[in-house]
Amino acid sequence: MTHINTENYCFCELAPLYALDLLDEREQIWVEQKLAECPELAEELAEYQSAVTAIAYDTPHVPIAIDLKNRLFARLELDNPEPQAVDHPIPDSPFFAVRSQELNWQPHDTPGVSIAIIHTDEVKREIIGVFRAEAGVYYPIHRHAAIEEIYLLSGDLVVDNQVYGPGDYIRSEPGSVHSPHTNSGCMFFFHTSMDDEYPQRIPSLVTSN
Repeated sequence: MTHINTENYCFCELAPLYALDLLDEREQIWVEQKLAECPELAEELAEYQSAVTAIAYDTPHVPIAIDLKNRLFARLELDNPEPQAVDHPIPDSPFFAVRSQELNWQPHDTPGVSIAIIHTDEVKREIIGVFRAEAGVYYPIHRHAAIEEIYLLSGDLVVDNQVYGPGDYIRSEPGSVHSPHTNSGCMFFFHTSMDDEYPQRIPSLVTSN
């Protein structure tokens, strides 16, 4: 049996194969460990994944050559392990949905705020969910580690002295800092990073009477 020395692995060489889902389980685990150790590599991987998803859906289906992986590894001068049987669970559906009544609302550290997490991605360090705040809530000042996206569903949200309402989209760039608040209460869909920084927790910023 051929053994691969992980010291020979290179992220820049395996990342394209990871995006194409051409790695075996051990190689996938190695790539994901590297992403966890160096989050900045996620941007490089995202570029490969974007290139893969950009492939036109209407192009004729061309089966992948059986020896493609062997040829790729030979070109990269890497040992190719013997294939191992891996059980991959088949999803019940290609879609995922959560009904509004199924949202699992949890209280937040900030009084008057509750959050329903819909999806987390430990590799990309992303959180997707729904945020709900009572009238008068001030959210703690924080710095964004990556892009944050907000789509306001109801109520109002004040960000940098700008008042936003239902249907408004707000995008915050990495490194931006703010402390939004709501006058009448609000609810919005969000997509943000798990690594946002909260340099100060200000207990006095709570729901007004």
